[in-house]
Amino acid sequence: RQRVQNWWSEHVGAPGLLLDNGSGLSRTARVSAQGLAQLLQHVWASPYMPELMASLPIHGTDGTLSRVKSEARAHLKTGSLNHVLGIAGYVDGPKGDRWVLVAIIEHPGAQNGRAVLQALTEWTARQKTHQP
Repeated sequence: RQRVQNWWSEHVGAPGLLLDNGSGLSRTARVSAQGLAQLLQHVWASPYMPELMASLPIHGTDGTLSRVKSEARAHLKTGSLNHVLGIAGYVDGPKGDRWVLVAIIEHPGAQNGRAVLQALTEWTARQKTHQP
């Protein structure tokens, strides 16, 4: 736990990481959306990026998003617990840009938010880098 906390502080630096047993399967572990986004940005610039990308399900093809009918190209991981629904990963834009996407819904009706996360993914996939 301490090694992970030290690594997080050194490489990510975002506040709000809380680990209790280090397995990632705890109901008390916490990370903010900002922290998760900063982690994804850090990994993108690291030598480990190809391994992470290969491990993330392809939107509309693999994992829990395999049934999604979408034109969006993305590598995303979903997660859910009681009253929490989330999505995180990378979304490709129309001009070849790649965006980090992290969204977490914390609400008693979070499970009803799947369409919202899908709409956010679609919106992100349409974004273009502003060119002056």
